Amino acid sequence: MKYQLQIVGAATVDTRASVAVVFDAQRYLFNCGEGTQRFLNDRAKTCMAVSGAKTRQLFFTRNAWACIGGLPGMILTLADAGGKGMTVRGPSGLRHSIAAMRQFLYRPTHPVTVYENTSGSMPYSDENLTVTSVILHPSQPARTPDTDAQLQAVQTQQETQSNSNVNSNGKREIYADTNHQPPQLSSPLTSREEIEHSVLSKMFKFVEPAPLSESAATAAKRAKRDSDSPINVGFHPLSSKSEQHHAVSQNDTRRANLKRLTPHTKSTAISAYICKGPKVNGKFDNAAAKALGIPSGPIRGNLSKGMSITLDDGRTIRPQDVCAPSKEGAIFIILDCPSLEYIDSIVSHPQLQANAFESNPVQCIVHLLGPEILQHEAYQKWMNTFGDKTQHIVSSEEHSPLEITLTATAQIQHDLNYLSEPCFPLPFSEAEARLPLNTISGLPKLITAARPLTIYQFEPKRLVDQSAVAPTFKSKRTTHDKDSETFEKYKAEADAVRPSVSFGNPSRPVSDDDVVIVPLGTAAAIPGKYRNVSSTYLRFSDGSMFFDAGEGTLGQLYRHYGRDKLDDELRMVKCIFISHLHADHHLGVVNILKRIHELQTEVSNASPVCVVGPLLYLRWLEEYADVEEFGFEKLLLFDSRDFLWNSRSPQGENEVKFRNFTGITSFETVLVKHCAAAYALVMEKNGIKISFSGDCRPSDEFVQVGRDSTLVIHEATLEDDKMTEAVLKKHCTTSEAIDIATRMNAKNLLLTHFSQRYPKLPLLDASKMSSTAEDGRSLAVGIAFDSMRVRLSEFNQLEPLYGPLNTLWGQTAVKDEDILVEDEKAVSAV
Repeated sequence: MKYQLQIVGAATVDTRASVAVVFDAQRYLFNCGEGTQRFLNDRAKTCMAVSGAKTRQLFFTRNAWACIGGLPGMILTLADAGGKGMTVRGPSGLRHSIAAMRQFLYRPTHPVTVYENTSGSMPYSDENLTVTSVILHPSQPARTPDTDAQLQAVQTQQETQSNSNVNSNGKREIYADTNHQPPQLSSPLTSREEIEHSVLSKMFKFVEPAPLSESAATAAKRAKRDSDSPINVGFHPLSSKSEQHHAVSQNDTRRANLKRLTPHTKSTAISAYICKGPKVNGKFDNAAAKALGIPSGPIRGNLSKGMSITLDDGRTIRPQDVCAPSKEGAIFIILDCPSLEYIDSIVSHPQLQANAFESNPVQCIVHLLGPEILQHEAYQKWMNTFGDKTQHIVSSEEHSPLEITLTATAQIQHDLNYLSEPCFPLPFSEAEARLPLNTISGLPKLITAARPLTIYQFEPKRLVDQSAVAPTFKSKRTTHDKDSETFEKYKAEADAVRPSVSFGNPSRPVSDDDVVIVPLGTAAAIPGKYRNVSSTYLRFSDGSMFFDAGEGTLGQLYRHYGRDKLDDELRMVKCIFISHLHADHHLGVVNILKRIHELQTEVSNASPVCVVGPLLYLRWLEEYADVEEFGFEKLLLFDSRDFLWNSRSPQGENEVKFRNFTGITSFETVLVKHCAAAYALVMEKNGIKISFSGDCRPSDEFVQVGRDSTLVIHEATLEDDKMTEAVLKKHCTTSEAIDIATRMNAKNLLLTHFSQRYPKLPLLDASKMSSTAEDGRSLAVGIAFDSMRVRLSEFNQLEPLYGPLNTLWGQTAVKDEDILVEDEKAVSAV
C-alpha cells in the first residue's frame, strides 16, 4: 500500500504550516490556517492533499487562528462541493471557537463532528491510520486575565450590568440594543460544554454525542433548552428568512437576542499527534505457494491480504506459510512547538521519548516551530535521541525561505508589472531562509526545511520526494508560449501606452489631500487562483484603514509592502470596517489584529484600533477572544447601525471619540440589500469623500448619501448579461455599479469583487471605462487588481491601461459549467 505525507502549507506569509497524509481513498489534514484553500487552488495539478470527497478527518495542534484560520472557509467550500462531512479534533477550546463562528458558518445539512483532545482521549483509528494525541503544556504559562476568579467576575458583571453603552474602560459595548437587556449567560444548570454542543448541533447536521457525564435528566433539560441556545435556526443572521427583512427594527434587534456563549478560559494546551500507518503484509512467495499446491487466482489474493484459507483436501494454509513476515505500520509524529516554553514538556513527555518506539522506530517527525526552537540545546538533544534514520522536516518562518507560493497570481503580477511598475509592484519574496538549517550545528543527519508540496513517502519505499515542489519562481513568459503572439501584442500596446501615463514614485509620502488605494482582494466568494477574497487598504497621510479583510489579507499586505515596511503600515491602522457577515469579507481580521497587538506590546501607550461592523460580527470577535489573545481588550468596537445615515439618535461620546481618534470627519452607514445587516459606507477624511458599497444591489439611499464622492469603491460581481443572477444573489452588474457612481456625481470609480467567472479580467466594454455625470463631469473608471497601488490624485491614469489588458486577458472568462463553486454558494449561509 502506497501512502505518504505532504507539506501543504509551509510557514510563509501566504500559508500557515499544515500537513496532509495521503491514502488512495482518504485524506487526513493536520492544521488548516489562512491561505490553505487558495494554495490548493493554485497547485491543484500537483497537490494530492485535499479532496472534497476524501478529506474527512482534520486534526489541529493548537486552538489558534494560525492553525484554524482556514477551517471555516474549508468547511463552506467542501460542503458546497458535495463533501460527505468531516470530523475535527483539537485541544481544549476548539468547540468554543467553532461555535463562535455560528454568525457566519452555517451548514445544517453538512455533517461536522467536533472533538476536544484530553489526556484521557482514546486514539482515533480506522483502516489506514491510528492517531494518538499527546497534550503538551508550557513550563511557565503566561498570566492572562482569564483565571477562574476573573472569569467569574466577568460572568457576574455581564449578568447584572445595566444597558450602558459604555463599559468600564470607556469603550463601546457590543450590546447596542437599548430595548433589550444584554443576553444572559447560561443558567447554573447548563454547562458550557452543553451549550456548545447545542450550538454545533444546529450549525451542522451531526456533532459528537452528548457528554458522557450527562445524566438522563440533564439530557432532557438540555434538549428542552436547545430552542433557547445561542443560535436560532429560524432567524439565523444569514438565513433566507432573515434576508427578507431590511428594516433595522426587524433585522438587528431580533438577532441581538442570540445569546453570548459562556466565556471560556484561554487554553495554552497543544496537541502533538503520534500517527501509525497500516500494517504492511509481507511479499507473497509464489514458489512456496506452488510447492503447497495452492492454485492461482483469488485464493492466493486472500492469503496475500493476511487471511487463512482451506484447500479442497482439508489443509489450512496460513498467510505466514506463503508470505514474508509483515511489517508494522510506519510511525510518524506531527509536533507543534510555537515557543521556548513548550520545550520542557516535549523533551520530558514519556510518550515522546525515542525509547518508547524501540520495537518500531519513528520514521519521520514534522516540526512546526516558532522562533529560536531549533537552536535550543535541549530540543536538539531530544531530536538526536531518535537516531540517524529518522527523517526530520522543519516548518518555520526562520528556516523556510519566504519564496513565492502562489505562482499563478505572481505570474499575473509580473504581467501587470510590465505595463506599470509603480501601479503593479512585484510581490515581495526571499529565495533564502533567514537562518538556513546548514548554518545551525548539532542538528540530526536527516533534516530538511519544509517547502510547499514536499513529500515523505512511507511505502513502498521510504524517501523524501521534492518532485512536486515548485522551483524558485520566475516569470514564465517566453517567446515559445502558446499565447506568445497575444503577449507580444500586449507588450507592444503597453510600450505605446506607458509614456502617456505617469504614476510618480510610489514610495513618496502621502500628502494630506491624497490617499493611496491598495486592493488586496478583488474576488467574490472564495479565494481564487488569480484573485483573493475581499479587502481594500486605504493609506492616508495620518493613518490607514481596511474596507473588509477576507482570509489571507495580511499575507497580501506583506507581499505588497515587504518585510521592512509591513509593520510600519500596520502601526498606522486606525480602523477596520466590515460590511457584512459573509465569511469572504472578514476571515482575515483576527490575523491582522493579532499582528498589530504584537507590535503594540513593544511600545507603551499604543493607540487602539477601531473595528466597525454588524453587531453579530463584533460578538464573534468577543467570543473568539475568550480562547486566543489578539488584543481584543484594546479595541474600540462600534456597531455599524450606530452610524446609520438616517438615524436621529444624538451623537454619543464614543462616536465623538471615534471621529477624533481616526480623523474621519463624517462616517455614515447605509443598510443595503444583500444579507441581514449588510452595510455600505460613506466617509470623509481630509476633504476626501469615499463611498464603499460592500456587497449589494443598487441602492438609491447609497446614491443619496454618497453624492459628490471623490471615490466610489463598488462591487461589480457580474457582467450585464447575468442580470437575473445578480438579482437572485443580490449583487450588482458592471453597468449598475457605473450607473450608481454616475448618479452620485462621483469623480472616480473603482470596480471590484468580481465573480470567479472572470478570473483575470472582467468582461467590460472599453466604452464603459468613462462616464459623464449629470453636470457633465467625467467619471474615471478603474478595474481593481490584487496588490495594485494607485493614488487618488493619479486615478485618472488607470483608464489608458485597460486597452493592453483587454488584449491580453479579454477572453478569459470561464464557462458557466466550469465554475465549481459559484459566488455566494461558497459563503452564504443557506
